[in-house]
Amino acid sequence: MSSDCSKLQTAILEGTGIPVMKIAGEVDVYTADQLKTALNQVIVFGAKDLVIDMGEVSYIDSHGFGTLLEVTRILKSRGGSLNLASCSASIERLLRITKLDMTFGIFQNVGGAIESMTAESV
Repeated sequence: MSSDCSKLQTAILEGTGIPVMKIAGEVDVYTADQLKTALNQVIVFGAKDLVIDMGEVSYIDSHGFGTLLEVTRILKSRGGSLNLASCSASIERLLRITKLDMTFGIFQNVGGAIESMTAESV
C-alpha cells in the first residue's frame, strides 16, 4: 500500500480573527502527518484558538484524532481551544463513542464555532 497524500486537502481561511482550517478528504495513517504539518503552520504563527471545518472529511481514523488531540494540547497550553465544525453524523458518532466530544467543541457550522470562541474571550 502506498501513501496517497492527495486524499487530503487543507486550506486556511482567515478574516474572522480566528483561523479556520478547512479539511477535505480522508484523515488516516497516510495523511495524518500532512494534517499535522498544516496545523503546525497555523500554530507557529501564534494561533491561540482554531476552528476546523470538517464538512468535507469523508473518513478519520485514530491517527487523525491523535493529531487533533496533539493540537488541542498545544492550544490549551496557550489558553486556547480547538472547535470542530460541520462534522458528518458518522464522525460525530465516533467522537461521542470515544468521549472526544468532551475534549473538542463540536458545532453544526463554522459560524457557531467562531461565535463560541469570541464569546469566551469577551
